[in-house]
Amino acid sequence: MEGSFSSPVYIIGQQTKAVMTKDSAYYRSRILEVHRERHSVHRPEQIIDHTCVLYGSTLEGRRESVKDLLKLNSKVPVPVIPEKGVYMLPTSSSKNKDNVWLSFYHIDYFEQQDDRTYVKFHDGTGLFVNTSETSFDMQYKRTSQIIAKLNRSLFFGNRPFIWSR
Repeated sequence: MEGSFSSPVYIIGQQTKAVMTKDSAYYRSRILEVHRERHSVHRPEQIIDHTCVLYGSTLEGRRESVKDLLKLNSKVPVPVIPEKGVYMLPTSSSKNKDNVWLSFYHIDYFEQQDDRTYVKFHDGTGLFVNTSETSFDMQYKRTSQIIAKLNRSLFFGNRPFIWSR
């Protein structure tokens, strides 16, 4: 089609630290990677969905699985590329413009600073997110729960765990 323009969708990978909404006339997302920042015309959920599809599911499919496994209804962490250790946790509802999707394994620590939470990444950089430390801690723990549940079979196979004496 003449005159049409289609921008490629960013693909989340192991270098991706965060994906958030960008308030701009053109760009819809700000993406933090190790050693660089990018911008995209696609919304964060479109980017996450696109990457999930490339790895065999959809954002909605991954969300439904996690909801079922953890008995959650909202702020569901997403195993975007579980086989590569890429798990994204939302800081708030995906409908909230302040929501930031953070990659679990890039997070070094987090702490409350005034009414926000400062998230420090392993590469020495950091980011303020508009959520309480308590709420962020819950999201962090939910993500670690889904990582443990999805990786259990690597350690114990499909058999029930039985304590041996």
